[in-house]
Amino acid sequence: MLLLRDYNNEKKLDRAWFNSSTVVYSECDDVSDGLKVLRVTFKNGSTYEYKDVDVNNYLMFLRGGLDGSHGKALNEFIKKKKCPYERIADKNISEINEEMEKIKQQRLLEQEKKETN
Repeated sequence: MLLLRDYNNEKKLDRAWFNSSTVVYSECDDVSDGLKVLRVTFKNGSTYEYKDVDVNNYLMFLRGGLDGSHGKALNEFIKKKKCPYERIADKNISEINEEMEKIKQQRLLEQEKKETN
């Protein structure tokens, strides 16, 4: 299940947090040629970068494919499409979760400001 999605206009970076048995977090560079660079972090912190990801395949991954499984969707729509990939530096899961909580708090504050104005 997708827990939170955040798009950073400045960095052109689409970030997503998941409640999944395998996938914790992803980042996708929003490049202008239509093919994406996707980084996926798994529960153990290992992180892989997939290149030349079609936007439709990326969206299917975000949705968890047809059955809501992000791990299966990663296999079906990214790995089976033979996107070039490599393992990159592991990520700290605690830091990823802290960032998600900061974004949630920021959104709550923004919503409260809107409601009081």
